[in-house]
Amino acid sequence: MSEPIEEPAAPIPEPPQQEPRPQTPRPWWSRAVLGVAVLGISLLAMYHLTITFLTNSPTNTVSTKFATPIAKWVYPWFEQNWRLFAPNPMSQNFTIEARVSTDCYSSVTPWYNLSQMDYDTILHNPFPGHTEQNELRRAWTDGYAATHDDNDVPTSDRGDMMRQYLVNIALERIKPRSAKDGVAPNKIENIEFRVTTTDIAPAETPNQVQQPSVHIIPWRQVSADVVSYGCPNGSVAP
Repeated sequence: MSEPIEEPAAPIPEPPQQEPRPQTPRPWWSRAVLGVAVLGISLLAMYHLTITFLTNSPTNTVSTKFATPIAKWVYPWFEQNWRLFAPNPMSQNFTIEARVSTDCYSSVTPWYNLSQMDYDTILHNPFPGHTEQNELRRAWTDGYAATHDDNDVPTSDRGDMMRQYLVNIALERIKPRSAKDGVAPNKIENIEFRVTTTDIAPAETPNQVQQPSVHIIPWRQVSADVVSYGCPNGSVAP
């Protein structure tokens, strides 16, 4: 008796392939907008890099000729605190403190060490922010101190603005703390600063003790828009 012969299985028919749909070309205006946007962003980036280079490079003919437009573009948002070929490290340490009071000094807070607040934020922080490292120090060195003399009299038209800038930075740090010291944030009327400057010891004598100098910025109103006519009860600043 012969064995049955197995017939091969019928092949599975492949599904019919669909022809690719023709892609609709983008309208001309879409390509034009994209091209203009790419060109504009590229030109803006090149302009910004060029201005940044001129700001950080040594003084030259180009940076001198275009000093005004360069300053308008860079300051204050893109200011750089370094030089391309000539680094200028700090040679002094600054400790900036402030205290605030109510009107007529009926309540006065203790001194707040604003610099120490920044140091505490930077300590053990692998990615410290620019504000903690430079904002307060630059507001004093390149802002207030550069626009006022030793008697705290403005020496340029920017003096009042830089003073208010320093006050605003201090208030931002003080307001969350002043209530527990008897001065509510909405009752702050006056502010006083105490800046201690210490020279960094020379490299050849790193352990040499440097005598610090203390500068007091007398009590001022926290707002430039407020005009004081004195205290009716005869109170004076502490």
